Amino acid sequence: KELVDRKDYEKALKAFEFGAKTGDLDAMTAAGIMYIAGVGVNQDDAKGFKYIQDAANKSHPKAQYTLGAVYYLGAGVEVDFNLAFKWISLSAAQGYLDAQHNLAEMYETGKGVTQNYKKAYEYYISSARLNNLDSQIKVAEIYRKGIGTDKDLEKSEYWLKKVRESKAKKQ
Repeated sequence: KELVDRKDYEKALKAFEFGAKTGDLDAMTAAGIMYIAGVGVNQDDAKGFKYIQDAANKSHPKAQYTLGAVYYLGAGVEVDFNLAFKWISLSAAQGYLDAQHNLAEMYETGKGVTQNYKKAYEYYISSARLNNLDSQIKVAEIYRKGIGTDKDLEKSEYWLKKVRESKAKKQ
């Protein structure tokens, strides 16, 4: 990961591929992401998909989330919201924060699942409490409008304050 931060992608990919051969699920996922995104390597959706799918099938939460995103976006595969929902749900159930946020979006929009604003709220609030900025923004909006829960301007303001604090910390 340090090699990626230093933009030494060739060495990073070699390290990830070596780790993947030893069964390291983080390494499999990272190599898959590099291939799908074409980061430091010629883009190869099929190779990236294989790495990610292998790690996802072994219950790796980030790989499950990534595989769900691949299906959601149609990155090298046909868009399939049902498969996206399946994989993102598995990841969210393991507490993966980005998956919880995306699952909330799927419930909100009805992509891959029956639209359910109450469930969307539940996933947004869960990830907002764990400091997911995008979820905090949504929760403030949800309380302001009363979508999936009771309208509560005081709670909306509380979450807007959290958003401002989160943004201030990032700067």
